[in-house]
Amino acid sequence: MPAINFKVQGKGTAIVLIHGFCETLEMWNNIVSELAKDYRVFSIDLPGFGGSPLPKEQVSIELIAKSVADWAKEQGIDRAAFIGHSLGGYVALALAELYPDLINGIGLAHSNAYADPEEGKINRDKVVKFIERHGHEKWIETFAPSLFAKENVDHCQAAIKMVTEMGVNTQAETIIAYTLAMKDRKDRFEVWRNIEGHCLFIGGTEDSRISPEISEEHIYAREKVDGHILPGIGHMGMFEDQPNFIEIVSTYLHKASH
Repeated sequence: MPAINFKVQGKGTAIVLIHGFCETLEMWNNIVSELAKDYRVFSIDLPGFGGSPLPKEQVSIELIAKSVADWAKEQGIDRAAFIGHSLGGYVALALAELYPDLINGIGLAHSNAYADPEEGKINRDKVVKFIERHGHEKWIETFAPSLFAKENVDHCQAAIKMVTEMGVNTQAETIIAYTLAMKDRKDRFEVWRNIEGHCLFIGGTEDSRISPEISEEHIYAREKVDGHILPGIGHMGMFEDQPNFIEIVSTYLHKASH
């Protein structure tokens, strides 16, 4: 089994889409079909998710970034724009720090460059304890819907079902390993601030994980940035307002790849 399972579609400048926590590359399917009209679009399963095996070593954001960089080299990708959702954004930022020559652009979608605050670390530990006691399926049942803005839950039922199934099909061992890796991740705000080239930031006014204030801090920290805080959108803009999300990413990629 390959270290990183992936799909590729289209021709042209390389774009790599990195999914979030308890997700798989399948979450990007509708996005890929649009972007592939103009770009060579790779969507990957991070190690432990989807068709990619969990590493035997202790998981860290740096270890996962190295796995992605090694995979990119195997695919002959010299430079690419990396767009990461949530956890995927943490990985993209680690790539920007550790492998800057690989970066043609970074997009953070409902993600941020800060380390976990103390309250966040406590909540990560609570997640681990809950899963160890009750199993991850029960936790996913409440986690998946909470990613969407309350007013979007009704029209996003198919997406919620998809995200729930992705989570349920993820091994508890993987969820725990990544929860601890996210808890221990380093602050990369200065990395974000100093990335060369044009970057993208997408937030949501109703995102329960990344507040609009934190989104603003990331947008204002850079000169070369397409910054968007989507009104009425939670943590899953690619599902909650798919046409707008695709248009924003397409507009950004045109700037990043020219």
